[in-house]
Amino acid sequence: MKKQPLVGIVIVNWNKKDLTGNCLKSLAMTDYNNYKIIIVDNGSTDGSIEHLKKINKKIEVIKLKRNYGYTEGTNIGWKYAIKKLNVDYVCAMDNDIITVQKKWLKLIINELEKSPKNGLGSGRHTFPDGRLQTPFIESDMQDSNKHDTGKYNFVKEVSGFVGPGIVIKRDVIEKIGYYDENFFYGPNDLDYCHRAKKEGFKVIYVGTSHSVHIGSASGMSPLKDLIYRHQSEGMMIYSLRYGDLFEKTGMILRQFIRTFVTRKNPVEKKEPKNLLFHSTFPKRIGLFSISLVKALNNYKKIKKVMKRKK
Repeated sequence: MKKQPLVGIVIVNWNKKDLTGNCLKSLAMTDYNNYKIIIVDNGSTDGSIEHLKKINKKIEVIKLKRNYGYTEGTNIGWKYAIKKLNVDYVCAMDNDIITVQKKWLKLIINELEKSPKNGLGSGRHTFPDGRLQTPFIESDMQDSNKHDTGKYNFVKEVSGFVGPGIVIKRDVIEKIGYYDENFFYGPNDLDYCHRAKKEGFKVIYVGTSHSVHIGSASGMSPLKDLIYRHQSEGMMIYSLRYGDLFEKTGMILRQFIRTFVTRKNPVEKKEPKNLLFHSTFPKRIGLFSISLVKALNNYKKIKKVMKRKK
């Protein structure tokens, strides 16, 4: 019987010991027999490592001295998984994922193993209340944020997806490199899909694999000025890199509007009761200006992963 490929599941944590702990507890049900979990701790001060080690003594832990952000932290985990553990696949998993299927990983790996060109895979994700998250770029946006009816329970090659649990073949990483570190906090996953497809790899949506993604676990990011600064820069880099003129200008305008008003909960509807006016808008305008200048200067460049000391 063919040995299962080794998968390194990389989870970045920053002061979210309970959230990450719940993710680890859910992973215990996984019936795929050949995987290792790598926790990249971004300088937590809440006793995360000790807490997570009690939940699963077998996890590999990379303790960083400060918060390098999600993208760079993930890259550090990937490098460790490939160079230290010699994995065949890496899985970039958000720490607010709850796996609800024993076979979630097996279903994705089985699809990726069907062809050398099948490079990236991700499953179907719902919110805890059963609402469907956007499955992939081409999916009908009207279906997102509505109850999951099973409409997307299929396997299909797609252009890209927002991957809270994205599985990537080692060959892809060796060909195109790591996440672009110009993205401190998204949409590094969409960008990576574009780069992989450009090199001839296929992006596979595996809707038969289902996990729950809580969402907004970064501390309600629209409410935090610093996160807004990184988010806006990332979204503008992505649009400038891949969008047409309408999409480029539209994204810049959208990020400017967010200096004044955003949704209190980014995964809920845009309606008056969910809108928040930012009294810190003078500061946010300054952050937007910095983000725009950096996006204009950097969108054509792929910032490579650098070596970091633990």
